[in-house]
Amino acid sequence: ANHRERMLLFSCAVPSAQAPASVPPNDWAHTVKLNNGVAMPLISLGTWQYSPAVAESTVRLGLSLGYNHIDAALDYKNQRSVGKALAEHDRASYFLTTKVPSRTSASSAFADTSKDLAADLEQLGLSYVDLMLVHFPPVGNTLHCAAMHEQWRALETFYRAKKARAIGVSNYCQSSLRCIARAANVTPAVNQIKYHIGMGPDPIGLRSYGDRLGIVTQAYSPLGDGTGELISGALVTGIGAKHNKSGAQVSLRWVVGHGVPVSTKSTSASHLTANLDLFGWEVSAQEKEALDAATSPKGHPSFMCDA
Repeated sequence: ANHRERMLLFSCAVPSAQAPASVPPNDWAHTVKLNNGVAMPLISLGTWQYSPAVAESTVRLGLSLGYNHIDAALDYKNQRSVGKALAEHDRASYFLTTKVPSRTSASSAFADTSKDLAADLEQLGLSYVDLMLVHFPPVGNTLHCAAMHEQWRALETFYRAKKARAIGVSNYCQSSLRCIARAANVTPAVNQIKYHIGMGPDPIGLRSYGDRLGIVTQAYSPLGDGTGELISGALVTGIGAKHNKSGAQVSLRWVVGHGVPVSTKSTSASHLTANLDLFGWEVSAQEKEALDAATSPKGHPSFMCDA
């Protein structure tokens, strides 16, 4: 049934990876294999809400501490600075994710998205990215399904031109994925959504839905938004004390423990280092059960759609 559902939704064959010669080897520790064979590092360093100067210094710091996956976006308005920090490193040494905003006009979505894709590369100073995402569905979601088709067609064209090693989406719900599936020739490799303790391991059934389609769910806001509960709350700090780990490390470990890659954020060297320390230890089955069952803080996978 799962195979049949996948073929009904995305009837195309997933193409093999079209990777430039300089791509990193697929033996990086702690990666997830995408549906086209590309290896994506499980932990990425985010750049949202950073000024250009802070984005540059944070990416430079993160790369020096061992991060090999940077998460950027056209809408963050700091990509030139991200590119300056990346330019100090061999292109094969890191994985770069970026994004383009949604479009609502079917007649111009392909051309406008193509311009945005080119702007991403120009601002970052790169000839290709490792993962290109549609940042979110348009306001009204599937009311603009034709525009979503055209936007996805632009990403497929970008992918076939070997300017992205993989393409995907962000903040897409089941309805959004069903919309683009009706015209897609390439199955999205990733759906980046809000995912943290308090939402349950399969919020609105979206993670399992992606699993059936071969779409990797990636987490943003893994420590929640505007709350310290997943950093200093009693549940995560109590569990952390038993493992000599912080509450934040427990919260992040819960995400990757479910096989979900995670995008973290910090400008602090000590916090960045701690955020990488998610492997070689795990919570107990009883602790995992308590974390899975938590209903606070609340969250929703997408700010643009409900199901």
